[in-house]
Amino acid sequence: MSEDVKNEEAKQDVLEGLLGGRERPILTEFSASVLQSNNFSGVIALPLAGTPMVLAALTGAQALGLDAGGRVWLTGAVGWVAVTNGTGVSKVDVIFRIFRNTPVAGPQIFSARESAESGFDNFKTTNFVHVDINPASNGTTLVSYFLTAELPLAGSAATVIGPITLTAAELEPNPKPPCYS
Repeated sequence: MSEDVKNEEAKQDVLEGLLGGRERPILTEFSASVLQSNNFSGVIALPLAGTPMVLAALTGAQALGLDAGGRVWLTGAVGWVAVTNGTGVSKVDVIFRIFRNTPVAGPQIFSARESAESGFDNFKTTNFVHVDINPASNGTTLVSYFLTAELPLAGSAATVIGPITLTAAELEPNPKPPCYS
């Protein structure tokens, strides 16, 4: 038996003694909505407006079956370009939001505002990470997530060009050591 295997077994033995048994996996569910494109090919061109547009959805077969007390780790990425030619604005803001269960009308659990300027800084990829704490209050609940984008300022213009990614992973509560039970 190699030294690495012996060391790993020794670590597991110590953890068993501290935690009263081997740890169970903490990541129990995973879902993703991925729409990739080449930012220069023009395959995706979704003009944004002042009202929220759903860019990605984890619903139906992609919804998560969550247990009470779990948490959901959400990540996202959206490629977009600020359109400033002919608009009279030098800076464009986009608001990204994540809603639980129903787009726009459901609980908003995340919001971020990103800006781009005309000229050198008009191509953006906005990335974000968020944790939804206790989205399922009792039993196992099917939970959907929706990523939206909108323009908060009148007269501004932006186009989503991809990629568009939204991921959700359920994280079970951390196991408590026996001394805290």
